[in-house]
Amino acid sequence: MNDTYITIKHYLNGPPRPSWDLKFHLTWAMLKSALESSHTTTIEQAQKNFSLFGLTPADEVINEFKIKNEYRYEAQAHIDKILKPYEHVLDTEWKDLKDDGIISEWVQNPNDGWENREIRKTILYLHGGGYCTCSKESHRNVTCSLTKKTNARVLGKFKINLKRIQPLINYLVKISFIAINYRLAPQNQFPAALQDALAAYLYLLNPPKDAGFEPLNPKNIVIAGDSAGGALSLALGLAIRDSDLPPCAGIIGLSPWVDLTQSTPSVLNNECIDYVPNTVAGATFAESQVYSEYKEKAAALTAKIKNQNLGPKIWHDSFDRPNGRFQLYAPNEGLAIPYVSPMLAESLCNLPPLLLTIGDDERLRDETIYFAHRSSEPTKYKGPSYNAGKFEKSPFQTPTNTTLEIYEDMPHVFQFMEHACTEKSYERMAEFVDRVTNSLNESLPPSSYNYISAKGEISPSLKEYHKEVLKWEKIGILPSNAQN
Repeated sequence: MNDTYITIKHYLNGPPRPSWDLKFHLTWAMLKSALESSHTTTIEQAQKNFSLFGLTPADEVINEFKIKNEYRYEAQAHIDKILKPYEHVLDTEWKDLKDDGIISEWVQNPNDGWENREIRKTILYLHGGGYCTCSKESHRNVTCSLTKKTNARVLGKFKINLKRIQPLINYLVKISFIAINYRLAPQNQFPAALQDALAAYLYLLNPPKDAGFEPLNPKNIVIAGDSAGGALSLALGLAIRDSDLPPCAGIIGLSPWVDLTQSTPSVLNNECIDYVPNTVAGATFAESQVYSEYKEKAAALTAKIKNQNLGPKIWHDSFDRPNGRFQLYAPNEGLAIPYVSPMLAESLCNLPPLLLTIGDDERLRDETIYFAHRSSEPTKYKGPSYNAGKFEKSPFQTPTNTTLEIYEDMPHVFQFMEHACTEKSYERMAEFVDRVTNSLNESLPPSSYNYISAKGEISPSLKEYHKEVLKWEKIGILPSNAQN
């Protein structure tokens, strides 16, 4: 669909949702068209297209560096321990590092004085892209603009337009952001991305002597991400908890992809007007060398798991699919691993405070709702049926302080589009960061589930249809009509 067609349709028939202006409608249509045509693009081309180099303003300072592999090896030691029950369904290739470190960068204003502040608020941001696309370079012009307006450093991955986030600017002055290029699938399978994310966190806690800053207090660090990056942020929170490492101050998930089994109803709801296609799983690309190698390795691993009976079966019968892999990121047999699908974890307790933000018209809505209720009310909302009884045996029993926000009319990761909901969302994120880092010297409010109107008005209760997923009996079970 071209811009002219969408523009005519917008004014003749109205937008898909009443609060959308033309610019919002055009952006939505562009994203929808791009995602629906992914099968005509190779993985290599898609990764290149989403990793284009961004322009750097002349008055900004980019400090690009590498987080050395010593931090990956330290992360590997922790991940090896927590993945011990699942190692028989995973390829060990993630341990074979093919480079000498994680390409990263700080973006800052000259002489910002961040190193000398008492509370050095820092956000470690992990980008989305289905675990297989995007990079820090593709958003460098945005992070530079952000640091210019906020007098902050940037070490993170953003998908936002500065002109649309003035409320964030008003609150997030003098906050640092960190950006890393974590390894992408399908070339790098789970847990490669988790290893890189944990390595970045360990780097912030114990930087080398030449890093230019002293070790950060974890209570000054907020981990955040969107879509797959939102799920990776939550998986990182679980990994930190399970490794008995110092917890961060809080975690923000924007439209987090917490259930790679796509088991909740909203994923396949035909009434949903999200730009994400009606299946978030089984992404297909045009044939290429990378895609062929991936499918060959995936088939060999599945055969090895099932034919040699390497360990106990940890997957549900619905995960057995004759056409092969369901996801590019992890094998079917590993979809229920909590660091792959955080919603399916045995326990979501004892995590740092969470802020989970989703659009009311997005396909990942239901899984985020269920995740929020499981984390804050763990005895009432359990995991999948095949994990029955495991929560009671978990050492983590303290409910997690969780704030859920559902925004009216909004699609997946709406924060990069201009709208009243975008402004309200960034304002709420800024307030959350200030609270969890104790910048406001205020205690956190109790867990809450909020509905925010298209005008940005907050209601501290959900609609009845939001609660339907809480009665869903097929949590973590692959739908029979899901594609692969």
